[in-house]
Amino acid sequence: MNNLYEFNLKTNYTKLECDGLLLVEYQCVPGDVRSGIWSQHSYIAFIQSGLKTWITPEGEFPVTVGDAIFCRKGAHLVKNYYDEKFCALVFFIPDDFIRQVVKESELLRQGGVNSSTVLRLEVDLTLKLYFESMLSFFLQQHNPSGALLKLKFKELLLQLITRNINPELTAYFFSLAKEEKANLKQIMMDNYLYNLNQEDFSKLTHRSLSTFKRDFQDTFGTSLNKWLIDMRLKYARMRLLTSDESVSEIAYTSGFETASHFIRCFKKHYNLPPQQFRHQYFLSAEPNGQLSGPI
Repeated sequence: MNNLYEFNLKTNYTKLECDGLLLVEYQCVPGDVRSGIWSQHSYIAFIQSGLKTWITPEGEFPVTVGDAIFCRKGAHLVKNYYDEKFCALVFFIPDDFIRQVVKESELLRQGGVNSSTVLRLEVDLTLKLYFESMLSFFLQQHNPSGALLKLKFKELLLQLITRNINPELTAYFFSLAKEEKANLKQIMMDNYLYNLNQEDFSKLTHRSLSTFKRDFQDTFGTSLNKWLIDMRLKYARMRLLTSDESVSEIAYTSGFETASHFIRCFKKHYNLPPQQFRHQYFLSAEPNGQLSGPI
């Protein structure tokens, strides 16, 4: 999967960066392509042109011109379209910066983590004018100072927190401010379906590789590889029995690198290849419509 944050740091897109904060005018060419992206920092995207859909286990989130979306740090699938070029103003915001702004605001309240890792934002006139004003920085001969850029990012967060037009996002920010460090269990549960490696997960949880390995073992009592395969197989089994997706589609959406790898793992765990497992399960349906197939 592509690391969206690091990709944007390396490209020649118009961008501003300071201490992990990154504002970029992100562009991609038209194309009906589904791909995987991830970022160790959450981001807000304001759409300037084109159409794109973020896809999560909770649903699909299509966005077009004038829309804004918040994506919690982690991985997502995205779909591009054969249409006009997609362009968005994207604000990457590290957790530590969010914590700092929330605490300084002295508005800390009870908050809970929303189940969805993607939120569609309500964009009123004030927020729209803020996004449009940020484009002016790209028209100036000299980049703004780091202090000014931080101040503008702080303004964005304070607009979202104090005006509370997006209560789910505000609640997430408040819950984040109460964490001393990234919630490893929550992050793993949000991202196990995506094809990330051990180094990616350590970045995502803001830990060194050695600390990540130790904390993961303490939290889950097993190795990362075994836990990922077990979780992905459980999800794949559910998709086999509740959808008409092909085995290849299920392998992809369950985080396996290839369909053949998925089939090998599934057969080893359930003693049947996926398609045969699905067929046998539904053959075992009882006359009253209740299913009694293998577990």
